Amino acid sequence: MESTVSNTSEMVSVRGESDYRFPRAFVQGNVATFATYAIGTATIAVFCLPAALVYAFYCVASTVAIWATVCVHCPYYGSVCPCGYSTMSTALFKQGDVRLLPRRYRLIWAYVAPSWIAPLAAAAPVLTIQFSWSLAALTAAFVLMAFAVAPAVSKVAGCCEYWRGCTVPLEEDDPREQMEVDS
Repeated sequence: MESTVSNTSEMVSVRGESDYRFPRAFVQGNVATFATYAIGTATIAVFCLPAALVYAFYCVASTVAIWATVCVHCPYYGSVCPCGYSTMSTALFKQGDVRLLPRRYRLIWAYVAPSWIAPLAAAAPVLTIQFSWSLAALTAAFVLMAFAVAPAVSKVAGCCEYWRGCTVPLEEDDPREQMEVDS
């Protein structure tokens, strides 16, 4: 199937893959991320419920921050991207400058890294001091989701970065032609 981008929320076909539909695109592209956040929250909740609630709030807030600071600069803004974030970004925030995407895209790691580190940093001392099989199992599940499953899913249904082989064809006067990639 030929790759196309539609300005409606009906479908997008990217990299020759099947059609994405919102909210299916949002769920499909983010189920592993949401599962990682849920397992991280459960891991922290085993020994400190208030900290788990703070962690869960951070996960939601960091996702919204990505929509506000990264997705607003994406060429998919106003259409449906492979992970569905552009639809959320378009609904909530004003469009940014697509030329800023390469620089802004790097912010994703600043938002996501704490959500990957916190459950491990919290569980490690507890496992060392007072070992628990349930906490060990949750921590192992978190490591599997955060460092194996979520990255694998994001390669298939995640952000379509133009510098990583996005085959969505450039239209005439497409802003991606003007993007500068920082070395």
